[in-house]
Amino acid sequence: MRYVLFSLSAFVFYAIFYFSYINGLDALGHKSIDSGKLPGVNEPLRTVYTGLEPVDHLLTLLTTFFYPSLDGQNPGLLLHSIAFSGSFGAAWTLVILESWRKGNAGTVAAYPMVFGLVAQVFTFAFATPLFLGLQLGCSITASRPHADNIRIPRAVLAALPLIFVVGFMVPTNVMVLPAPSVISVDFKQLAIAIWQPWPAYVSVLGTAAYYVLSPLFSNNHRATMSSLRWVYAFAFINASLPHLVSLVVSLATVIVPTLFDKHFLESLHPASLFFIPLPWSGLMVDNVGHGVHVFLRWDYIIGTSGVLLWAISLYSVAHKQILSTVSWPSLLVKTAVITAVAGPVGAAVELVWERDELVFSETGGNNQRVSVAKKSR
Repeated sequence: MRYVLFSLSAFVFYAIFYFSYINGLDALGHKSIDSGKLPGVNEPLRTVYTGLEPVDHLLTLLTTFFYPSLDGQNPGLLLHSIAFSGSFGAAWTLVILESWRKGNAGTVAAYPMVFGLVAQVFTFAFATPLFLGLQLGCSITASRPHADNIRIPRAVLAALPLIFVVGFMVPTNVMVLPAPSVISVDFKQLAIAIWQPWPAYVSVLGTAAYYVLSPLFSNNHRATMSSLRWVYAFAFINASLPHLVSLVVSLATVIVPTLFDKHFLESLHPASLFFIPLPWSGLMVDNVGHGVHVFLRWDYIIGTSGVLLWAISLYSVAHKQILSTVSWPSLLVKTAVITAVAGPVGAAVELVWERDELVFSETGGNNQRVSVAKKSR
């Protein structure tokens, strides 16, 4: 499975970066930067953020890319971005949980901040499957899960939902505020730049929470499991709610089109929102917003597919090792149903959650002795 994930990560360079070059997005983006104007609006493009030229150039490029997703001129792109944001946040919750598991200490899986920053520059679709593939290859928690090696400090679990609210959701919601009606166009650009390193905010806050709060929390198993369940529930809601909103709104344009302004019908139509143009289709984009939507659809489908395949791998390995069997028809049907309702990352959260419940139940202390005793009868 790890080689499949590595292949997904490598496929990004063709399906996203090369496609963006040949369909015209790259040229349109650079044209906007050269003109000193934001794409699609007659407003000046901010080019100074830190005073460090390489950093400012990168932030200018990222702002040019993200602004069309947030300016409201393309409702379909905005709706897709909201769903993508929820999936990204939920997927990164799983990544952070992996980084704190006892069995991952000292491995590449313990350093998610590096991969998070890479995701912001080289896409979610590149960095996340790469991280998860490396985790499958080097982590005992993936190959031989046990209650001891998948354990996560209770202090981190207790703080993690709040950490994601402060480090991810607040910056995200600020940059989504409409401009110029609520915030200025210049401040919106600044908010987009401030949002970029959010994976670093989450990692730093998680480390701070561990050192500050650990003395206040005992290693009570029941309390730790309760905190872990809250984290999984939080991640599942983050993945499923935006997915459902985008799905319902899009389907409503077909079922009850009279609810929508005619200007929005085409942009919000399921074919416009979910159809993924192929790199060899000859598609040419006519504006940056159109190109960004194509870019993000590939980013979403590759990245979330990687997260789901990784979760299926963890789930199946745990069931084979602990229960000696995996019901693949049941697993595939369940995964398909949850994916339809909650999105691929929602399904991934559910599968990893079930894996943890199984491992803790069957290999944790007294429960393990009871299980062994039953098997010996």
